[in-house]
Amino acid sequence: MMRPVVTEATVIYELYYTVLYTRIHFYKRTRHVLMCSSYQPLTSLALPASMPCWRCARLGRRMNMRRWLLVLGFVSLVCVYYRHVTSSGPVRPKMRTMLSAHNFCPASNLSSLSPDDLSYWGAPLSSTTGRTSVRILLFSSNPGPTQAKEITDFLVMNRLKYKLAYSGRNLPDLIRLSKGMAKYLVIVFQDIRDFYHMDKWNRELLEKYCRQFKVGILGFLPSGDEEVRNAVIDDSATNSSSPFKHSSHLSISNPATGDHPLLRMIKSNLTLSGPQPGSEWVRFEQLSEGVEQVVSAKFHDGLEAPIVIEDQGNKDQIKKIVMGGSNAMHQWYIKLLFLDALQYLSSGEISLPLTRYLLVDIDDIFVGTARLLKSDVIALAESQNNLSKFIPGFHYNLGFSGKYFLHGNEEEDEGDLQLIAEKDKFWWFPHMWKHIQPHRFSNVSDLTYRMTLNKQFAESHAIPVTNRYAVAPHHSGVYPVHHQLYTAWRAIWDIAITSTEEYPNLRPAKRRRGFQYSGISVLPRQTCGLFTKNLHYSDYPGGTGRLEESIAGGELFLALVTNPISIFMTHMPNYCCDRLAPYTFESLASMVNCHTNLNLKAVSPPQLATTYFKLFPEEDQAVWGNPCDDKRHLEIWSETKNCNKLPNFLVIGPQKTGTTALYSFLQLHPNIVSNFPSQETFEEVQFFKGSNYANGVDWYMDHFPEGNKSVSVFEKSATYFDGEIVPARAHRLLPRANIIAVIISPGQRAYSWYQHMRAHTDPTSLNYTFKQVITAGPDSPRALLALQARCLEPGKYAQHLERWLALYRPRQIHIIDGEEIKYNPVAVMNKLQHYLQISPFFDYNNSLVFDKAKGFFCMKIGEKRKCLGKGKGRIYPPMDEHSIDWLRQYYKKSNENLEKLLTKLGYSIPTWLTEELVEA
Repeated sequence: MMRPVVTEATVIYELYYTVLYTRIHFYKRTRHVLMCSSYQPLTSLALPASMPCWRCARLGRRMNMRRWLLVLGFVSLVCVYYRHVTSSGPVRPKMRTMLSAHNFCPASNLSSLSPDDLSYWGAPLSSTTGRTSVRILLFSSNPGPTQAKEITDFLVMNRLKYKLAYSGRNLPDLIRLSKGMAKYLVIVFQDIRDFYHMDKWNRELLEKYCRQFKVGILGFLPSGDEEVRNAVIDDSATNSSSPFKHSSHLSISNPATGDHPLLRMIKSNLTLSGPQPGSEWVRFEQLSEGVEQVVSAKFHDGLEAPIVIEDQGNKDQIKKIVMGGSNAMHQWYIKLLFLDALQYLSSGEISLPLTRYLLVDIDDIFVGTARLLKSDVIALAESQNNLSKFIPGFHYNLGFSGKYFLHGNEEEDEGDLQLIAEKDKFWWFPHMWKHIQPHRFSNVSDLTYRMTLNKQFAESHAIPVTNRYAVAPHHSGVYPVHHQLYTAWRAIWDIAITSTEEYPNLRPAKRRRGFQYSGISVLPRQTCGLFTKNLHYSDYPGGTGRLEESIAGGELFLALVTNPISIFMTHMPNYCCDRLAPYTFESLASMVNCHTNLNLKAVSPPQLATTYFKLFPEEDQAVWGNPCDDKRHLEIWSETKNCNKLPNFLVIGPQKTGTTALYSFLQLHPNIVSNFPSQETFEEVQFFKGSNYANGVDWYMDHFPEGNKSVSVFEKSATYFDGEIVPARAHRLLPRANIIAVIISPGQRAYSWYQHMRAHTDPTSLNYTFKQVITAGPDSPRALLALQARCLEPGKYAQHLERWLALYRPRQIHIIDGEEIKYNPVAVMNKLQHYLQISPFFDYNNSLVFDKAKGFFCMKIGEKRKCLGKGKGRIYPPMDEHSIDWLRQYYKKSNENLEKLLTKLGYSIPTWLTEELVEA
C-alpha cells in the first residue's frame, strides 16, 4: 500500500487555513485538520476526538492568535520532519564500484578426476586404522620453529591427528605391540636435514620401520640462516649425502605442476602466473637417478628448476617428498600439495575426498537500512544462476524477519516485492519476527508467539520454508544453549537443523565443530569476511587486497578446502550497493574450479546434517563450556543465568571409598553447600558421566544454589573418577575447580563394590562368587564382564589420576586416604578446608564423634547425633585368600605407578599401599 505523501504546499496551506479561522470556527476546524486523511501524523498529536466542543472553544478563547500561530507552526514542522524520515528514510547507500567476478579459467574446465562423495574424511571407509587414530608422526626441530606450528595448524584445520616428536631425541614407539601394526602411516619432518642427521641407531630403527610397513617420509627443506649454492646435505648415518643439491634464499615466479601421480587435489599441468611471495625459496638441482620433479618454478636468476621433488628411494627403498623453502606452507598450492603427499605416501590411507558441500546463508532479509532494490534482487537471481554452473543445485538461502517487510522507501519496497515475486527461486529460513535475540526471552510462550507471527507472514506470502532450518539473530540461544529457543523452534517451525559460529568458540575458526541438542542438529558455520557493514568494495576492512587474497588461496579459499561442509554467513547488505557477496562467491567458485579437482555441490540443510554426523559421529554430544569464560558467549546468554551456580569443587570418587561420608562432613561447614539432591541419583547429580550430560548446562546449574565469594558450592558424584571422558568435560565447564579424590586399597574397594551390588539384589552378583567375578575370562557373559569391570577398573588409581592431571594442574587436585576418613576424619577435614582456603575455620572436633556400635564416626548436630544410612559401614564376610592374592598381583603394577605418582605430587604413602606392595 502506498503511503500518503505530505508536500510542503499541503503543510503551508493547512497552517494558513487553521490560523485564519481559529477564533471563528475553532472546534470545527481543529477536528477537520486533525482527522484530515492527507495529514495523518497530526492525529497522534491531537486532542481526543471525544473531547466536548465547549472545552475546545474555551481553550481557543484563552489563547491569542500569536500563541496559536507558534503552536501550530511548531506542530507542522514536527510533522513534516516525521513524514520525511518515515517515508524517505536515511539516504540509501549507492553502488560505487561495478564489480565483475574473477574468471580464473573457462567455466568448462571441470575436474579431470572421477567425482566422489562425502562418505569419509581423513581415511577411506576401507582403511584398516580408522579416521580417529593418530597416523602422522611429525618431527620438529627443538625448539620448534614457526614452520612446525604452520604444519600442525594445517593438520588441525583438516581434522588430521598427529603425534609431535622432537628431532635429536629417542624415537617414540612406532608399533602397536598388541596388534603388531604400524602406528603411523607417514613421517613428516619440519626440516628434512633432521632425517639425514639422525644418529645411526635411531636412523636404522626408523628406516626399518618405514620399509617394513611401507611408510613414506614428507619433509621440508628451509632456507636456513645462511645462503647456499649447489649444496648437499651430509648423511651422517650412511657417510654419504642427499641424492640432490640445493640452493637457498631465492625468489620465484610461475610455479607449475607437472603430471606426477601425487597430484590429486591440485590440478596437474597447472601454471600460476606471476611472482610469488617471499625470497626464501629453495631450488633443487642435480637430481640423482630416481629423484623426480613434482613442482617447478622460474627463479629470479632465469633458471627453471624444481621446488618440490620425489625421492623414489632407490638407495633405501623409502619414498620421500621434499618441499623447498622456509615459508612454503604460506602458499595455498603447497598446502594442497601437502595433503596430496599424505595421500600418496600413505597409499590412500590418509585421504580427503574431492567433494565439498556448500551453503550460503543470507541473514537479515527485510531488516535494516541497506536494503535490496529490485535491481539487486534480479542480480541475486543472476548470481545464483552463475554459481549453479560451478555448484550443481546451488541456492542462496534467505533468512527473513517478516516484521520489516515493506519498511523501506518506495524503491526498497519494490525490492521486497521482487523478492516475493521470485521467492520460488531461493531457499528460505526463518529469523525472529522482529530480529530480536532469543536469549532475551525466558518464557517459551514469548518466543512461540513471535515465531508464529513470522510463520503467518511466510504463509500469507507463500514463502517456501521447507528445509527445517533456522538461524537465530547473532546466533543467540544456539550456543550457549537457551533451551526455550530449541523448544519454540520445534513447536512452531519443526526445526531440525541450525548452525552457529560460536561452538565451541568463535576463534580459532579451524576448531569450530557441530553438536546435537534437543533433537536439533547444530552445524558449524563459517564467516567469509563479509559482515553487515561491508557495502562497498573500496571500504573493505584492511583494503581490497585482503578480500582478493582471501578469495585467491587465502582464508576463504582454505575454509572451503579444509571443511567437508561449509555454511557461510552473509547479510542482506552484502547483496546491495557494490554487491560484494555475489562477487566474492562467484570468484571463489571460479578459483576452486580452475586450480583444484574439488567438486562443489549444494544439498539441502537436512542432507548437510545427515552427512556431517555420519562423518563425525563423535561430535553428536557437545562438550559444554563455561559461558562466563567467553565474552561473546556472555553477550548472548540470558541475564537470568549466572556462573555463581556452578560448583567450586568436585568430589569425584571413586565409589566405595568413603565419598558419602566426606560429602556429609563437608556440609557441616557453614560456608560449604552441596548440590540439591536428585530424584534419580539421590545426593549425586552425575552430570559429567551418563545421559544427564545431554541435558546441558542450564539443567546442571538448576541443581545448585547460588554461591558467592564467601560460600563454596560443591558436587559429589563418585562415578566421575574413572570416566574416560569425564575429565575433559569437567575441565571444559569448570577449568578452575578443585578436584577431590579418595582412595583406599583397590582390592578392598573391588570387594566392597561386589558386596554393595549383592545388597541391592543385583542378579549377576548373586549368581557368581567374588572369585568368579574377578577371574572371569573374555568369553564370559556380558553381564558378568560388566560387573567385573565395575569391580576392577576404578582401582587403577594412577591411570585415572593421570587423566585428570593431564587437564588440571597438580595443585587443583587433592587426594585423600579413605582410611583416614574412617579413622581420623577430623584431621582430614581440617586439612581439606585449609586446602580449599575456606573461612572461617570450622572445628570438626565438636561435630564428629565416634560411634562404637557402628564402628565409624557420626555427625553431631546440636544435641543430636546423625549417622550415615544403614547401607553404609556394612560388615562383610571376609574375602577368600585366593582372591586376596589374585588382586595383589593384579594391582601390583598399578600400585607401583600410584606410589610413584603420590611421591611426585608430594603425598605421604598410605599404609595400605606400602603393605600391598610388600606382600605382592
